[in-house]
Amino acid sequence: MARNTSIGQQFRIATQATLEETRKQIIKVAKREHARVMQTDPLPTSFQRFVDGRLGAAEESVEADGIIHYVYPRLDIVAQFAMETLFDRSPVLSGEYRIAHQLFLNGAAVANLKGWHPGDEVSISNPLPYSRKIEVGAMTMRVPGTSRVYQEAAKIVQGRFGNMASVVFTFRAVVGGAVRGSKARDLRYPVLVITER
Repeated sequence: MARNTSIGQQFRIATQATLEETRKQIIKVAKREHARVMQTDPLPTSFQRFVDGRLGAAEESVEADGIIHYVYPRLDIVAQFAMETLFDRSPVLSGEYRIAHQLFLNGAAVANLKGWHPGDEVSISNPLPYSRKIEVGAMTMRVPGTSRVYQEAAKIVQGRFGNMASVVFTFRAVVGGAVRGSKARDLRYPVLVITER
């Protein structure tokens, strides 16, 4: 006569099967949703995966009651919006100031943030010698409201993306080796510093 398994053993077997199915479902949903995000515009340039709090762990290592969490840094979107805001708020006479806004990654001029990594510094500046005069209101502008470009842009960008990034206005000495004019080395240029939250 066959021995019956105890109720406790039957419960453990059913629980283990249910937990394994739960774990498989967590993995399936996480991978599906991650793939969807990675294929949706604007496409993330990078991501970090946390499995049960462990950075970079494989989804398959999740516990049945665990969590798979992806982080998609979007500083590229914030920086793009900041550049567009600076461009739109810039005074235009010759157009030189408007097109001189430059994106920097760790102090080096860059065309985009494809090389960005968490912890890197993103900044935008304008290396023209008169950019400081525009920023402090020392130049008479033809169109009212076109001075203090960087200060106003910082408020606008922070207002829109304050949950994703910190946007700080400051002045800095020569940025990224950019120097124009003989006295340019003595100037401090307006800068937006953008950091991930």
